[in-house]
Amino acid sequence: MAGLLIRLKFTLLGHSATGMRLLGIALAVLGLGLTWFFALTAGSDDVRADLLTLVFAVWAAAWMLGPTVANGTGVLRSQYFALLPLDRRRLGALLLVTMFFDIGPALTLVALAALAWHALSVDPAALLVAVPGFLLLWVLVISLSRLVFRALGAAMHSRLGMEIASVQWGLILAGIFFGWMAVQPAFSATLSLSENGLGEGAVGTVLAVLPTSWPVLAVQAAAAGSWGAAAAWLGALALLTGALVAVTSVLLAPRVEARGVRRRSRPLGARPLTGGGPGFSLLPDTPLGAVVGKELRQWWRDPWRGLELRASLWAALFIGLLTWPSDQFSFFTPFAGVIAAFIMVLATANMYGHDGTAVWLSVVGQDRGSVRADVRGRQVAILLLIVPGATLMSTAFVLATGSHWAWPLVITGMAVFFGVGSGLSLLLSVVALSPGVDPQLRVDANDTGDNQVQVWIALVALPVLSAPAVLAAVFLGLSGLPWLAVPVGLLNGALAAWWLGRVAYRRLEARLPETFTRIRYGKAIALRTVPEDGSWLDRLERTAIAGNAETRPTGS
Repeated sequence: MAGLLIRLKFTLLGHSATGMRLLGIALAVLGLGLTWFFALTAGSDDVRADLLTLVFAVWAAAWMLGPTVANGTGVLRSQYFALLPLDRRRLGALLLVTMFFDIGPALTLVALAALAWHALSVDPAALLVAVPGFLLLWVLVISLSRLVFRALGAAMHSRLGMEIASVQWGLILAGIFFGWMAVQPAFSATLSLSENGLGEGAVGTVLAVLPTSWPVLAVQAAAAGSWGAAAAWLGALALLTGALVAVTSVLLAPRVEARGVRRRSRPLGARPLTGGGPGFSLLPDTPLGAVVGKELRQWWRDPWRGLELRASLWAALFIGLLTWPSDQFSFFTPFAGVIAAFIMVLATANMYGHDGTAVWLSVVGQDRGSVRADVRGRQVAILLLIVPGATLMSTAFVLATGSHWAWPLVITGMAVFFGVGSGLSLLLSVVALSPGVDPQLRVDANDTGDNQVQVWIALVALPVLSAPAVLAAVFLGLSGLPWLAVPVGLLNGALAAWWLGRVAYRRLEARLPETFTRIRYGKAIALRTVPEDGSWLDRLERTAIAGNAETRPTGS
């Protein structure tokens, strides 16, 4: 059975090469080269031991975070086998076995084998500990990667778990944008590490406690003649690895759960029914108000939507805290709210993909003005949800840092980025829509669809469309008139929100059935509905269809 699943995995991999996968392989090759560089050029055996504890910890961290960032749901999803008459726990273990058969795990194994070279250098007899040590560490690292990814998906089914996942995503995004602040000095110190190692300090002490250092400590103990201590370190690693494999196998096992229907606490008719829906009596009794109310509820209740919304706020908060103590980068701290607006576009650029096949309701209910209300309502709802938090965040950072000079720039930046962003995210959600797993079938945190094309487009389009306000803020600020940039930012943001939203709803009005087809049947069918030599929107749509990975299970 394991052989069948492995062959199935390689067959699917042969038809699903993506840019993120190639990037991951390139980074793994780079990591392999650095690992062996440290192993071969270390100034002494003790320095090599220090460096291996550091490198092994980095490998484990990369495997923990990499699949989450790169949409690493795995080639074989447990849902594929949910209805087969197979023992579920055994199937979970088999799915875990297939994770070790790929280029990334193979490169990782070769990198961890540097421990054997270290054992040969200190005492050839220590190979008796080194070989099982790096093999156990390999199993632990790959299992930990799957455990973290699946645990993140399982946590999405509770509000507390979703908040924890949001914090994790916020840390990841903050690291992507400003992690180079920590990487730059580490990269500069790389050459000296080969001579001096980590030296005395808290870093070496912390690394020694991590399980990734236990095989190195076992080799060191064996080389010193303490075979009992070496066996103890190796035994502890084996127990921990076995526990991780057991837990991961359970999480990877497919589940078929009956969805119960909870009884309402009071009849629906007892609630105020306004245009905004139950609990939204302040919204107008119009189609626009109904859409705003529906979107507010969905962004609040749907864990997969809430993850992306909260992650943008957490990322901005972490970036503000990260740059605050820095002398070089403290300039960015007051602009945490502006950064939240920027990340919001990246996080909300696939709204119709989030809806899944529920878009069918919009298709059958389409009439004059319904699509326009749907697009405008989504723009309003996302601003109502994120603007207050971003404003409060920037206000707190400005007051805490005493950077009162930043008030006009912060207001200008938030006005233009939220305006441009609310329109750009809707346009990308329509034109570059990426279907994911249908909402009722979602399991993993990345099941809402791959949106790498939207992200790259937004990274370029958002600064370009905001250029008038940004240039005004720079030149008027240098001229001593920074407050004059505020109306420019408001006008720039308002015009961009109106124009981009107009392009979005006119496009959706003309292609609403095709949009549903793309969600329901995937990229192979969707490509047939888009002209090859059409408008710039057609070209953008074809690029998104071809560029985004299809995370939706076939036939779901």
